[in-house]
Amino acid sequence: MPEFILTTRGDLPNYYVSFKNPLTGKYGTKRCTGTSDRRIAEKIAYQWLLSGESEKKDKCTAKSLIEAIKLTELSIPDTRAIIEVLRQKGVVVSAVIKNDRADLPFITFLENFWDFNESPYIQEKLRKKHSIHKRYVARQAGAVKNYWKPFFNDQPLGSITREQINSFIDWLGTLSKPESAKGKNSVIKAGTLPLKWALRNEILEKDVSEGIVLFSGDERRREILTPELATAIFQQRWDSPASKLANLLAMCTGLRAGEIQGLRKMDLGKSCLYVRHSWNPADGLKTTKNNEQRAAEVVFPELMAALIDQANSNPYDEGLEGYVFWATIPKKPIESKLWLADLREVCKKVGIKDPSWVTFHAWRHFFATYMHGKVEDKVLQMATGHKTHAMLQHYANHTRIEDINQLKKAQKSVFEPIMDKVIDL
Repeated sequence: MPEFILTTRGDLPNYYVSFKNPLTGKYGTKRCTGTSDRRIAEKIAYQWLLSGESEKKDKCTAKSLIEAIKLTELSIPDTRAIIEVLRQKGVVVSAVIKNDRADLPFITFLENFWDFNESPYIQEKLRKKHSIHKRYVARQAGAVKNYWKPFFNDQPLGSITREQINSFIDWLGTLSKPESAKGKNSVIKAGTLPLKWALRNEILEKDVSEGIVLFSGDERRREILTPELATAIFQQRWDSPASKLANLLAMCTGLRAGEIQGLRKMDLGKSCLYVRHSWNPADGLKTTKNNEQRAAEVVFPELMAALIDQANSNPYDEGLEGYVFWATIPKKPIESKLWLADLREVCKKVGIKDPSWVTFHAWRHFFATYMHGKVEDKVLQMATGHKTHAMLQHYANHTRIEDINQLKKAQKSVFEPIMDKVIDL
């Protein structure tokens, strides 16, 4: 269709021009060219078209825009573009396009995201050899069920706004649980991490959680035993020698409970332990927390001998695959909560009336606290398996004999006064 048409009105001699609306495809109001010469009238019309003069009398109105939308076949990209313009004009907050990837319930999306066997996010992590454990995934799925689902109900994914995310965070702040800022932030990330993933995978047009402010506050400081109390505890007779050995090992090496559970006979060296795995009930035997192996020095021969005896006592004829701290059923280590229960019972014996603040993981803090300052940070980090930044990772990956000797010397100075008084090992 031509950009304009020339017509006359009744007996009037002059030509009138009507310009085509690019949105509706219809011709607009007639304007007089002031000439009865068609050639000159056409020239004037072209001048108005090129100069923009044609738009002054026939601007796009809301009515013409609506008519254009009614008459036009819109693709999903076209629809997104229209919605974005409406967002920019401040008349639309959010919109969900029918049959778009974001046209699904938000909670269904979150539940699928934290489904260990079905989640494309988790499958991608596993495919690329990233460490992600079932216990963590189950905890995040629980956060969705207990907090995100009651707040958002059946709202579509594509309709979630930043204002709603902030309202959710405000609501979470009024709840008594989780108590800590760390706990509340973990709940928040159960929803915001999937939203960021949805943006990266072009399910959403933007990340509505970008820039949100998390909770802050000092985390409750974990209490640890003093060396004097630790000495008194290991001077006691324990009902379970295996529990005593596990607690003593945690104190002297800083190993995590799961790492001690994951020890098998093949992991016992001459004077060290090869920390290759960790255990938890949800995942079973998995890689360590940071997905790397390390050696834990055992500087006391009597402690190493006790570990060998414990491994040899495994009754299931499992050879080198057998767990050092075996359970009452084959191919499984003992539950670490039993070590904690036994530790708290002994704490009562030495005069701690309420040992509820004592945790098995506190031995790791005990180790790091009393070893700190006696060795270089990179050497201590090599022992504990912590990773805080790239440079320390680099040093941890290049173990030197001098580092090991420095570590052994420090371990002896810290733990020998306690080990000298240990009975029944």
